[in-house]
Amino acid sequence: MEVVRQKLFREPDGRAKALPQLLLSLIAFLAWGYIGVVLGGSRLLLVMGIASGCAGVAELLPPDHRRSAGILRILGISAIIIFLGLLATNPELIV
Repeated sequence: MEVVRQKLFREPDGRAKALPQLLLSLIAFLAWGYIGVVLGGSRLLLVMGIASGCAGVAELLPPDHRRSAGILRILGISAIIIFLGLLATNPELIV
């Protein structure tokens, strides 16, 4: 349990790690906007955009905001886990 706490509630890594994650989030949201809304496709891109956006914002926080960064990291991981759980019980969500 201590290893998980050290990984999730560590100091934010800064702009170098945040910018690629935020860029990936933006690309996922734009792709979801086209594929998901216009073409009626999957919601997977929306979940991936939310998860990488939370991780990116967590890395942008100041070094003394370890708890806030940890909560944002947990939210990102939770979004993926909840979507996978919903997908396991309701497979038509992928379409």
